[in-house]
Amino acid sequence: MGYFDGFDASHWKTTDKAWMAERTLQWLEIEPLLYLLDKNKKARAIIKRYFLKGTLPEWEKLHDWNRSSTTRHLDLMLFLYLHPSKDDAVLRPLRDMFMDNPHALPADRLMGFTELCLRIGLVLPATGGTHMFQQSELEREIPQSMVHLAQAREPYADCKVIVAHTDDSNERLFNLMWPEDVTQRHVRLPVTRNTYSFKAPRYPVDFEEFPLLPLPLDLDQLWTMSKWLASPKALAPGARDMLFQYERPLEVWYHFCAREEVSSKAAWRELLLIAVYRIFHFDQQAEGEDSPRTRFVARIKAMLEQREFSPSFQALLAVVRNGEAVVEDPWSNDAKVVSPELYTGIRYSS
Repeated sequence: MGYFDGFDASHWKTTDKAWMAERTLQWLEIEPLLYLLDKNKKARAIIKRYFLKGTLPEWEKLHDWNRSSTTRHLDLMLFLYLHPSKDDAVLRPLRDMFMDNPHALPADRLMGFTELCLRIGLVLPATGGTHMFQQSELEREIPQSMVHLAQAREPYADCKVIVAHTDDSNERLFNLMWPEDVTQRHVRLPVTRNTYSFKAPRYPVDFEEFPLLPLPLDLDQLWTMSKWLASPKALAPGARDMLFQYERPLEVWYHFCAREEVSSKAAWRELLLIAVYRIFHFDQQAEGEDSPRTRFVARIKAMLEQREFSPSFQALLAVVRNGEAVVEDPWSNDAKVVSPELYTGIRYSS
């Protein structure tokens, strides 16, 4: 019995011409996101077959995929996001089926966590939710999808803009993917002789422990979150769905970094203080009650005020909350801590 023998492909209405035509048009919106996520042509072809027809990768034939490459194919996030059903009751068992497949490389089961938590859910929203690419590059890589992309403004008229988003599905995908226990950092995955990572299995199928996020969440992410707050523009579709405005993702962040001490490096201390300063001085009234940023600030302020953190971070929080911090141009890229001296530093760029 194969590990996907119970996979129900009936959600793909491949005999319905209208459904297939609509799905084909939707692919033109999906492909640019995949390109932004570094999916090469081979990876995009595998993902396209899944998106259009429900065809799963031939896992055992992909064992020779470059394991050190950050370019993967159908990871867990895309497996769930690109499924025709949006019903959690349908998708949750599929999540477990995907993670329990020992023939998929561990990276293909885990890469989606990094893509969702750190790229689509954080870094890209903090930089506006869009990315520009040379038109000549896109014509070569995604010619059919490229024609539907917006033209960049001067002086980048030779570029097109890709908007990075999951149709406001970041929270839903996170809740499907992350274990119920928000304190969990590692997962035991079944592996085979062809998919093991750190040690050779003793049996055809063995188990090995992996971190859910190879690069753990930490206090430094507050700086990236604060850049999202500092954007002077109205939030574009690719920026509205910043993951950590939602309850469970923020809880996971907290449990990763609650005991983390503030960096001994002056530059990082300064960035962290600026980030906290922005959070406590964000104008929620001017932003509006229903804004994603207002939602985030209310939630993160409550957490910073009420939860336990490391002594050094508690001291930094006290400096901001007690009004002792003086920050010059706090909402610009040239923000600088004037005092206290402990948190001043020399930075090349913010």
